[in-house]
Amino acid sequence: MTVNGSDRDEFYVNYGKIPPGFTRHLLWFVPLVVAIAIALGLILPQVHTQFNDGRSFSLANEELIGILQTQPAAQLLVPRSGDTSASANYSRYLMMAFNKASLSADFLEENEGQWLNVKGTLFNRNTLAGIATSPTRSEPTEAPENPPPIDRDVSLGEFSLVGEIVDSKCYPGVMKPGRTHTHRACAIRCISGGIPPVFVVESGNSEKLYFLLADREGKAVNDRVLDKVADPLLIKGEVIQRGDMFLLQADPETYELI
Repeated sequence: MTVNGSDRDEFYVNYGKIPPGFTRHLLWFVPLVVAIAIALGLILPQVHTQFNDGRSFSLANEELIGILQTQPAAQLLVPRSGDTSASANYSRYLMMAFNKASLSADFLEENEGQWLNVKGTLFNRNTLAGIATSPTRSEPTEAPENPPPIDRDVSLGEFSLVGEIVDSKCYPGVMKPGRTHTHRACAIRCISGGIPPVFVVESGNSEKLYFLLADREGKAVNDRVLDKVADPLLIKGEVIQRGDMFLLQADPETYELI
């Protein structure tokens, strides 16, 4: 190294002036970092959407009018338009608070069976749909003119199903991956707070089926499945079709780890 020559190495200390060589590097390095950040901001959302596995989530508020049912979890039944003779009369949205909790017990008790005007954030993954909302008081509304009859429960029989328990808020759209051991702690917190647990079953053609979990009496099982979340399970129970939703009724004590 030539100490007094023009080719001497530059050395920078924080109380001195920035050497010219450092400045030249910063002039191209900083814009490069900014350009990369902008490019990732444009590309990653597209990749995220392309591989969302049927997920749909938006921060925009939506408004739904439907009937509240509370067992085994809060659901809003929204009448479907057009000819529903070949399908369910109502679309069912699991209802929950914006945080990791269910709606208040007082609100659910006061409004069971009522028509409600509900504003919140919609999310869905294939046939599993929900709405996060924060109703602070009873808001019964008038029923639409000539609403269709409520879809009756239809027992499809006893089945042995293999799958995984997930929470019905993160998995449908709020988080990714929303399942397996990487999401276990979050799912347990959601379910312990009242978010409905759902059993995800993958069929032979990679199609996913979703079952709202209940015990043999049709009651919620949240506190009884916390030690079984995110593990592969075999559940033997009765499958009940309730409109466009499926219930799997089995006592959690009979779930088998596989």
